[in-house]
Amino acid sequence: MASAVIPALSVILCALALILHSSPAEAQADLALDCCLMVSHKIIPKHILLTYRKQLKGDGCSRDAVVFMTRRGRNLCAPPATEEQWVKETINFLDKRLKKCIETKFHDKRCHDLMNLWQQ
Repeated sequence: MASAVIPALSVILCALALILHSSPAEAQADLALDCCLMVSHKIIPKHILLTYRKQLKGDGCSRDAVVFMTRRGRNLCAPPATEEQWVKETINFLDKRLKKCIETKFHDKRCHDLMNLWQQ
C-alpha cells in the first residue's frame, strides 16, 4: 500500500510545483512586453510614420499612450492625444491618409506599405 502512495504523492507534488511556477505575476510580465513603459514628448516627423494604435491603461498596460509604427516597422511611444497637440494632429493626418488610401484602393505609392497592414 505504501508503494502506491509514493508515486501518487510525487505526481501531486509535481503538479503543485508546475502551478506555482506559472504565477499571475509572470503572466502579467509577459503582457508588458507589448506596452509602452515610457513615452517621448519629442515630435515625430509624419513622413516616417505608417500607422498608429492606442494603448490604454485598462488593457493591462501601466499607462495610456499612442504607439506610432514607422515605415521601417519600429514602434515609437508618444503621450495620449489629450496631453500633446502634435499627437492629435499626427493621428488626424494618419487617419486622413488611410481614408485616402482606401478610396484609391491603395494605388498611391505611399499606400503600398499601408495596404499590407490593412489586409492582415
